[in-house]
Amino acid sequence: MASIEGLKAATDITKQIITLSTGAVAFTVTFLDKFRVAPEGMPLSIPSALYVAWVLFGMTILFALLNLMGITATLEAIDRNENGWEMTENQQTVANGSKKHERWAAQGMFALFLAAVISMIVAGFSAAG
Repeated sequence: MASIEGLKAATDITKQIITLSTGAVAFTVTFLDKFRVAPEGMPLSIPSALYVAWVLFGMTILFALLNLMGITATLEAIDRNENGWEMTENQQTVANGSKKHERWAAQGMFALFLAAVISMIVAGFSAAG
């Protein structure tokens, strides 16, 4: 049961990353005029770092969804194992504790999220002048 609780915690963290990423994109799009680099009356010039942040947040969400899919596969394998149902070789490996299929998505998600936050901070500094 401890592994199931750990998977639930990983699911919650992943959902928080998705919420923060979508919120950051929505916030910056809503207040886009505050990121104005050009003086008033000039065409809006958005810092390149903000575009980078948006792409990184999008990739973070993609990796988070892949992570949730991996967690779901792990929970299914554990469920099949506990119920004595037929399992594939991969499901047996996962039910016995292998987390390789989840790890790369989770690590990518966190790395991309960190890079996106840093990029948004850089965009904020460049907009501040």
